Amino acid sequence: MKVSNNNSILNQTIAQQDNLFKKLATARRINSAADDAAGLQIANQLTSAINAREQATRNVYDGVSLARVYDQGLQAIEENLQDLNTLAIQAGNGIYGASERQALQEQANQLLDNIRQTIDNTEFAGKGLFNQSGDVTFGTGDSSLSLATDDVSALLTNSELFDFDLTDPAQLGTALGNVQQSLQQLGGLRADTGATINAFEAAASVIDRQRIGESEARSRIEDLDYAKAVSDQVAGNILLQSSISVAAQGRVQQEQALRILGG
Repeated sequence: MKVSNNNSILNQTIAQQDNLFKKLATARRINSAADDAAGLQIANQLTSAINAREQATRNVYDGVSLARVYDQGLQAIEENLQDLNTLAIQAGNGIYGASERQALQEQANQLLDNIRQTIDNTEFAGKGLFNQSGDVTFGTGDSSLSLATDDVSALLTNSELFDFDLTDPAQLGTALGNVQQSLQQLGGLRADTGATINAFEAAASVIDRQRIGESEARSRIEDLDYAKAVSDQVAGNILLQSSISVAAQGRVQQEQALRILGG
């Protein structure tokens, strides 16, 4: 009976050491439901939340990237409009004749072509940004954020920007007014886009802080306390050696008793 009890202690000690080695190898306190069923369930829920936060952050930063491309396109158009504004004022110089105004018109035509090319070529992931109005939405799990895009081509066409004419002195006032109207409209779009970028970045920061907090909570639940685990391992090794010694001694005593009884 004594030998059986010693073997039971030895087997239990070996099992405890095997479980401890597994924890040390994985750096986790919980490797299966047997280790901590409630803790495992909470850790799994936190993992799902963390994964969702990570994807939400990627979504939002995709939104930031798109908004920056959109704003850069608007800036390029705005710079061309500023040059057109300068040309319209220059064309009002009384010493200019028809040939000088024609030269200015040719410069203006090049700037207008630049604007058309920017409208046609500004895209993100194959999606044109200046050819239609609408909202581009980015989900964050619990909610969503949107970037409002405008049909810039239609906006400038409605402002009669592409009818820009510097060759007719009587039309200079109209040309200048159309350019300034377009500049005002694009300024509003850029202001809205800037506010959207700030909102996206703020949301990404909040989501990331939530992810960090949830990661820390999961770590406290499932991660291994290495100092304690190593201490337990040392104590377990001592107990294991003692159990082996006791078990071996028990077998020797049993064999001696059997020999005496047999003699």
